[in-house]
Amino acid sequence: MEATALSVGKSVLNGALSYAKSAVAEELALQLGVGRDQAFITGELEMMQSFLMSAHDEGDGDNMVVKTWVKQVRDVAYIVEDCLQDFAVRVNRQPWWRTLIHRHEVANQMKELRAKVDDVSQRNIRYQLIKGSSDAASSSSSKQPAADRSAAASMVSIHGASKQHNQSNLLMVSCNNDDLGLGVIAVWGTSADLGQTSIIRAVYEDPDVTTKFTCRAWVRLTHPFNPKDFIQSLVEQFHHTTTAAVMLEMDQKTPQQLAREFDGYVNKKRYLIVINDLSTIEELDRVKMCFPNNNMGCRIIVSTPQAEVATLCAGQEYNVSKLKQLSAHQYIYAFHNMVILFN
Repeated sequence: MEATALSVGKSVLNGALSYAKSAVAEELALQLGVGRDQAFITGELEMMQSFLMSAHDEGDGDNMVVKTWVKQVRDVAYIVEDCLQDFAVRVNRQPWWRTLIHRHEVANQMKELRAKVDDVSQRNIRYQLIKGSSDAASSSSSKQPAADRSAAASMVSIHGASKQHNQSNLLMVSCNNDDLGLGVIAVWGTSADLGQTSIIRAVYEDPDVTTKFTCRAWVRLTHPFNPKDFIQSLVEQFHHTTTAAVMLEMDQKTPQQLAREFDGYVNKKRYLIVINDLSTIEELDRVKMCFPNNNMGCRIIVSTPQAEVATLCAGQEYNVSKLKQLSAHQYIYAFHNMVILFN
């Protein structure tokens, strides 16, 4: 019976994975602008497939907890295949599906589907249900696609991030570098966002940093990206004292008024911006448009769960520095476009 449960789970998963990797699904994802979500889902399904094969080889099928997880894998595989096929039918039969509003609906549904797949995948990692999953958890980020993890390993290897620096020291030097151009530091870890926020916060609140940067702001991106909310949050924080009155005043301003006030700050003052949870290249492109290089030594620190996005934040000639080692195989890195010297 246990072997049957594993077999059924593998069979259903194989069907969903086959469709998710098909040319039809890939073309559909590109048309609807959800390619990264489709790639993530495919990568996670492949990992689930590997774990099921491992469970079969190790004889874990008689474990009740493993059987429960296998059932959840089977259920989410059904959901994935049904959703992708439904998207394909709607696109082919109803041209209006490609309008902007319906593209947003598809994007939201894909986010929900991605979250469901991630939840099931995480349970195996979290509870170490199948032998080998604990190794997978320690050596890679459990919330990132396999392709993204391998690419990150290659990038770190190529750029040689072998020396570990004190995290505050590295980011502080980055923020106070003699280079007056706009500097970007992207923080990425092999364990999703574990430990990133505390490292960045320590720098953000350092007295030396608060003195040197006239304008500072910390923003968590919303998904989908909302330009008005983004700019409004920045302008509110640029005020030296953010009171209830200031926040209410901001709510009454038009987008044009907010844009003018924002431009007045970022064009004439030295700013430090922390952007948390930037997860797609599209978000990166939209955010970059907001910040000019005013040649005053401004800095942007980006926290991202995606290694590819981290490298693109820092530019083509980026450097990689190891900020912190969390465990034997878990690290936090900084990708930056500045030459940083240490004593």
